[in-house]
Amino acid sequence: MSLLVFGHKNPDTDSICSSIALSHLKNQLGFEAKPYALGEVRKEAQFALNYFKVDAPELLTDAKNKDVVLVDHNELAQTADGIEEANIVEIVDHHKVEISTEVPISIRVMPVGCTCTIIYQMYKENNVEVPYEIAGLLLSAILSDTLLFKSPTTTEMDKLACEELSKIANVDIESYAMEMFKAGTSLDEFSIEEIVNMDFKEFDMSGKRVGIGQVFTLDIDSILAKKDDFLAHINSTDYDVLVLAITDIIKEGSYLIYKAGDKVISDAFSVDASQGVFAEGVVSRKKQLVPNLTTAIKNI
Repeated sequence: MSLLVFGHKNPDTDSICSSIALSHLKNQLGFEAKPYALGEVRKEAQFALNYFKVDAPELLTDAKNKDVVLVDHNELAQTADGIEEANIVEIVDHHKVEISTEVPISIRVMPVGCTCTIIYQMYKENNVEVPYEIAGLLLSAILSDTLLFKSPTTTEMDKLACEELSKIANVDIESYAMEMFKAGTSLDEFSIEEIVNMDFKEFDMSGKRVGIGQVFTLDIDSILAKKDDFLAHINSTDYDVLVLAITDIIKEGSYLIYKAGDKVISDAFSVDASQGVFAEGVVSRKKQLVPNLTTAIKNI
């Protein structure tokens, strides 16, 4: 059995790195596995790949009739085209479980900050040595997903994994993280639409089609200067609700531009809603943006 391993569409650093790392582990355990990407590799992930001299995964356009392993996601709206006719063999993820299968499969879902934390644990459980480049990718993903441990999704397992992986990868955690964030957060070359879709996920909340985009940047001013352009694009979409969270890594919060009633945003994030409002402490889509909006929309 040849396994195709991939993360979600609009892949972030965790999706790219977990695909590569889990494929490597599978190969070491005697399986035939190959990583793929469901979209263009973003600058932050490309920085990590370049730093540790690893090739980017090939692009997968159709999973039909393939044996697949899903990492960092398990929602049909976020996965590969043709997945309905694919054989899902395994899921490794750190999000809530949404998918259903017709036959039992292996599912490893843990409430940690990053899928790569789980995969590192799988290396340890199987007594497989983590090579330098894989350690670097695992570390990069965990630092990215936990925002250098500032995200509320961060667990002690994430921190311990980074401590151990940084020794194998021979990097200083904080300085490497800031170098990676800096490389990944420059948005000057992207269009309004590209920024909104850069890290975008779709959800069904009380029958409403909801989109949530999130970007991390160290240059907030350049984004907010184009607030009206972002709003025009967001309002032109056919989503019932769409929220773009512009996350400030240093201030540990997010500026929100949205297509929604002000009451939804006020109720969800305890703010006096207006376009570009700062939601202090809101940095995680999984633990804050999604559940807060789910509750607020349900109560409309």
